[in-house]
Amino acid sequence: MSESVGDLVQEYVSAVGNKRFDRLAELVHPDATFEGTVKAQARGAEAFVQGFRNLGPIIVRNEVRELIVDEDRAFVLYDFVTDTPVGPVLCGELVTVEGGLIKSSTLIFDWRRWSEVLHELQARTSATSSPKRGAKTRVETAAFAHRVGLDETAHAE
Repeated sequence: MSESVGDLVQEYVSAVGNKRFDRLAELVHPDATFEGTVKAQARGAEAFVQGFRNLGPIIVRNEVRELIVDEDRAFVLYDFVTDTPVGPVLCGELVTVEGGLIKSSTLIFDWRRWSEVLHELQARTSATSSPKRGAKTRVETAAFAHRVGLDETAHAE
């Protein structure tokens, strides 16, 4: 079972990094949960996948550094490579598999420059919906982080 869990998790991380969100939806259990360094837990496959879809404008790929499998669980450490000035963001996910699908994931990531990534993501997504462009306030960035489901202020000093 360990080999198939490892293959599934590798495919999951690859699908996210390659923006293959339809494939990602096929890999996720209908009752999946996603939590960790996020504003609120996502419940259900649709919410799980949407969280990654929201990051589509900035992700270039994921580069797996390490994958450890233990029965129906795996921990994957990877670089979430963005095309922002920040570049790669180190991430780790503890993933549980049930019935050959991703049942849960707990994400942790290097938060030190995450607000810069969210600021760039907000600029890109608001540029298509609003002609106004320019510096965003910390409040606007925090509100955006809340909308995309990622907590950019949880670890602010």
